[in-house]
Amino acid sequence: MKRLVCLIIIIGSFACTESKEGRKETLKPDYAIKEGASFSITLSSNPSTGYSWQWANKKSITIIDTSKWEYLATNNELIGSGGQEVWTFKGVKTGVDSIILKYARPWDTLSTVETKKIMVQVH
Repeated sequence: MKRLVCLIIIIGSFACTESKEGRKETLKPDYAIKEGASFSITLSSNPSTGYSWQWANKKSITIIDTSKWEYLATNNELIGSGGQEVWTFKGVKTGVDSIILKYARPWDTLSTVETKKIMVQVH
């Protein structure tokens, strides 16, 4: 019983901590755009390996949508050399949300090797 009480006290003390200054910290968005405006994200990619960037939470995001996607090879003469994916997003509705992009093989749900979370504000 004593162990349970100590555990509850320890867990409770972590849940009650605040920032160093004793106030809540506000997160700044990675991109702040006006409704109708666009922004682009460039990510290293090598589709010859089967991996590509995928928008993991697209169905739950309502403030932006993709307006363009393109792959730019680093060296067209060197097969399998890789390049960059350029994702262009457009603000469609006011709000704040986070895009989650994952670098994985589309057919393999356990293949994610990198994840990016990008906070966007549309005003």
